[in-house]
This record gives sequence, structure tokens and C-alpha cells, in this order.
Amino acid sequence: MSAPAPDRQPEGRRALLDATAALVAEQGVRGLSPRAVARRAGTTAALVYYHFGSPAGLVSAALHHANEQAPSVTRLPGPPAGRHGRDALVDALEAEFDDDPRVRSLNAIWNEVGALAAFEPALRDDLRAVTDAWKATVAAAIRRGVADGSVAPDVDADEAAELLTGAVDGLSQRWLAGALTADEARVALRPLLDALVPAG
Repeated sequence: MSAPAPDRQPEGRRALLDATAALVAEQGVRGLSPRAVARRAGTTAALVYYHFGSPAGLVSAALHHANEQAPSVTRLPGPPAGRHGRDALVDALEAEFDDDPRVRSLNAIWNEVGALAAFEPALRDDLRAVTDAWKATVAAAIRRGVADGSVAPDVDADEAAELLTGAVDGLSQRWLAGALTADEARVALRPLLDALVPAG
């Protein structure tokens, strides 16, 4: 039997991942199905299997997609010209709390997979990989801030990144659960930013 002839272009795969993110934000990971993702993306379940192999492969790809699209990752490769590293870091981490449906859905995937990994050991390696990549991105931004003088020179970038990303994770759970507004989450994060990444 020949495989379906899907469009293997990045846009097709991206549409499926965007559909997955939207569904996870609405109903969580446990109820996710290739058929529902395909319906949301306007395609067939066969294409979901073709691109991702299995429901587990879809969840894994969605987690990596959420990490790649997260505001604190997309905004941090380098601050705009003339902008200090610390300002870019603060803005990027605070941007994780945004009521825009896309930002909420990316956070929901991260939180859902994190909770599911407690019971699904197969997801733990993926979760560790994306978490390590996120921490490395934040640590690199802190080092840029040290280099440009906007962050105090004695800051341990790796330690600060570990604590900051952990704080964003925890605040994100409360925000998504409705225990905090986006503004309250940003306000709660600010003292930790000031303590861990003091201005130079």
C-alpha cells in the first residue's frame, strides 16, 4: 500500500502543530487525537500519522514546537540594535504571560506535557531536552547582558536561568488555571528578575 501523498512542506506540518496547540489549550493533552487535529487543520488523520508517526510522536513534536515558538525563545537570540541585553531578557520572560490565544496555547502544551510526563516516562527525555534548550537560551541572554554592562558582572548565568525558567513555569501554571492574571504573573516575576539578574 502506498503512503498518502501529503504536502511535506513546512507549512503543512506547522498547520498540524498549530492545530494541536489550539486543541491542547481547549481540552488538554489526554483527549488529543490525530483525527481531531486533522479536522482542526482541515486535512486527514493519515497526514497526521504521516508527519508524526503516532499520537505520542504528535505530542512530542507539539512540545518542541511550543518551545521553538515561545516568546522567551523567539525574542532572545539577540536584542534589537541599541537595546540592552537585560531589557530584552525582562521583556522576553514577561511576554510568556500574554492573553493572546497563541501564547496561551503554547504555554498550555508545555504545562500539559509537563504534567503528563509524571505518568508517561517516554515524554521525560523530550521535556528535559526542551527545558535544557530554554535554559540555555535564557543563560545566553544573561551573558549578553553581562557583556554589554546591563547585568551585574558577578551573576551566575546558568543558575539564574535555572531559577527564572522554573519561576516562569510555576507562574504559568497559576496563570493558565486562572489563579493569576497575566499582569499579576508579570508583577510576581519582576522581584525575582531584579534579585537574580540585577542591573549592571
